[in-house]
This record gives sequence, structure tokens and C-alpha cells, in this order.
Amino acid sequence: MESVRQWFQDWSDACEYAKECVPDFSFFSSFVPGAPYTALLSIAAVCWLFWAVNERGIRRRAARRRQAARVGGALDAPLQEMKRAPGKEEKLAA
Repeated sequence: MESVRQWFQDWSDACEYAKECVPDFSFFSSFVPGAPYTALLSIAAVCWLFWAVNERGIRRRAARRRQAARVGGALDAPLQEMKRAPGKEEKLAA
């Protein structure tokens, strides 16, 4: 365990000495406009992601309901036969 701690300490010391602890992503600055626009773009991306996930859920629920209605529609006729009103003989017997 001591060797792992020593390795991390050495890495940290070298990182501070070289001042390159974080990779250089300066090439992204040419693609990304100023700070307020970046924040607005990020907020718009998160809102779109939530919207897309919500729409997907709505479509899935609608598809499940249609599937259940199709299956339920096929079973309606036998169900109605089972629920039909009792005949006169059955009423008299009761």
C-alpha cells in the first residue's frame, strides 16, 4: 500500500512541477464561442435530452396500450359469452 501512495505522490509532484496536470484542450476554444453562449448551449442540450427521454417514454407507453387493446379486443367475444345473462331455468333454480 505504501508503494501505491508513493507512486501517487511522485505523480502529483511531477504534475505540479510540469504544470500539466490537466490535458491541454485549448484547441476547443476555436470551436466554442464565448462563455455565456456556451452556458446557454449546455442548458439547451440538457433540456433537449430530457425532452427526448420523456418523448421516448410517452411513445413506449402508447405502444404498450395499443398492444394491450389489441390483445384485449381479441378476448372480448369469449368474455362476453362468459358474462351473458342467466337463462330462465337458471333464475327459477335459484
